[in-house]
Amino acid sequence: MFVRTPLQAKLFPCDDKYNERELVDLGKSWAQILKDKVLPFLGTLELEFANFYHQTMGRPIKYISLLIVAHIFKEMYDWTDEELLESVRFDKRFEYAFDLPYEEITLCQKTLHNFRTLMQDHKMARTIFDRATAFIVKTFNIDTNQQRLDSTHIISNMARLSRLGLFVRVIENFLVKLKKLDPNAYDNLPARFTDRYKKRRGYFADARSKKTKHRLGQAADDMYYLIDRFIDHKEISSLKVARQLERVFNEHCTVGKVKDNSSITVEVNDSETTTHTAEQIVEGTTSDFLSAHVIVKDPKDMPSGTLQNPSDEDVTCGHKGPGYEATFTETCTAKNPFQVITDVQVDTSNISDQRKTVDVVNRLDSNNLKPGVLYTDGGFTSGENIVDCADKGVDLQGNLVGVDKSPEKLKLADFEFDQDGVTVTACPDGKKPVAQKQENARRIKSKSQQSFLVHFDLETCKRCALRDRCPARLQKKKAVIRFSLAQRSSSMRRREQQTKAFKERNNIRAGIESINAEMKKSQGLDRLSVRGQPKVEQTVIFKALGCNFKRMVKYVRTLPKYDPVHQNNGNLAVIPANC
Repeated sequence: MFVRTPLQAKLFPCDDKYNERELVDLGKSWAQILKDKVLPFLGTLELEFANFYHQTMGRPIKYISLLIVAHIFKEMYDWTDEELLESVRFDKRFEYAFDLPYEEITLCQKTLHNFRTLMQDHKMARTIFDRATAFIVKTFNIDTNQQRLDSTHIISNMARLSRLGLFVRVIENFLVKLKKLDPNAYDNLPARFTDRYKKRRGYFADARSKKTKHRLGQAADDMYYLIDRFIDHKEISSLKVARQLERVFNEHCTVGKVKDNSSITVEVNDSETTTHTAEQIVEGTTSDFLSAHVIVKDPKDMPSGTLQNPSDEDVTCGHKGPGYEATFTETCTAKNPFQVITDVQVDTSNISDQRKTVDVVNRLDSNNLKPGVLYTDGGFTSGENIVDCADKGVDLQGNLVGVDKSPEKLKLADFEFDQDGVTVTACPDGKKPVAQKQENARRIKSKSQQSFLVHFDLETCKRCALRDRCPARLQKKKAVIRFSLAQRSSSMRRREQQTKAFKERNNIRAGIESINAEMKKSQGLDRLSVRGQPKVEQTVIFKALGCNFKRMVKYVRTLPKYDPVHQNNGNLAVIPANC
């Protein structure tokens, strides 16, 4: 049954439990800030959860505000559930802030788990973050006109496996389930499965470098054997471990044909090898398997979206390695009392930063936090993103990566354009175009990809001293330049980023690196305790909330204390001197 957190002052408050010195110390702690301003805000946020519970039937739930605060503190201090429950139960600051007796503030692990599952199923972590961020920005008059954007690599609670280790892990997981569901089939597997996978988990993956390639082929053959053997077994083939086995095989291996019944050398242990015919090795399999030859793909041919560890199927591999990428956006206006994380996004590692920029701007716009200037690095900056962000009223400031392979050639930046950024008024030699138009596209393109054609007099271009350096193409009747808004923006940005003013202006972007360092060092962002993208995203969002809360408390503690009746029209920057 849904119950809201009581906000009305009690007739017999918990303050009677504390002596005068304790009340002074509590008034200086985060508990006073939480009690005076944050809890009233969370009280309005509780209504977002009302539809998930019955209004009159069932046991009353634990207060939503208490659960939200508990999860913020859990990620702010990188606590385990046990450490969190102990702190909530015995830390006087929680009892003082919520003004609840011991029995009402006590939580259990099952309550935390159920609440996390509810938030994950309904994506409520995002709602909490957006509402809380808007509250902080409004309360402290945070200027969001200038913001900066960056991403960092994070790893979920999984081991980083080698290719052989991955093969062995999915085989061993499959055999564990097979033993429970069909012990007879498990016992009738060829003897090599006992030597490689049954005696000691992980043994077959623990190979010296010179034997790794050979064992990789053997493990690939074993995967194909299991897939072929149990493909028609409905109960087994529908298991998660069976799907993972088939996925790894399809991603890493291909199947060819063996022309004859050739002998195959199989490693039995580290010091002994033996030779069998194909029939002896694959006894009990189909005729298709007998004529099959498993080929392990070259690592260069592997896509980035392959399975990295069966314990976390969402993880992919990017240029920083397997894991996820957390993208943070932060205010960076110098006059702000403190900077606030305004947006969080979690993606798999194989997603390019180029694809995130516009999504971040759209999300900030929907939350009324859209910046006027967004500072990024080269990973988020491209001609397309510059144009698309400008179309939304955002000036994307960031350098373009890459090297100009033809520095001696003239660029679009050397041409003169009208204020609309599209109309060419003169070429680098000062000649005006004779005509220009937008190219008719066969398919609908984004604004940044729309092409424009500019025509110049053919004879004039032939006689031009800059002809060898000019990008104009000479046709039968005219000289033509074709460009898109993205190409022009890229050319202009490459020219601009060479200037000293641009470099000094974009030095502000480097400040966001402190978020990555702070959250990885003190909040455990680099190695999370959860698996799966939904859980990882929810955890990262609460860590960002915890970071904002720490900054807010640090700032408020620097302000002079006033009596509650002089609280500057409800501004959180003022704290009562006593309770």
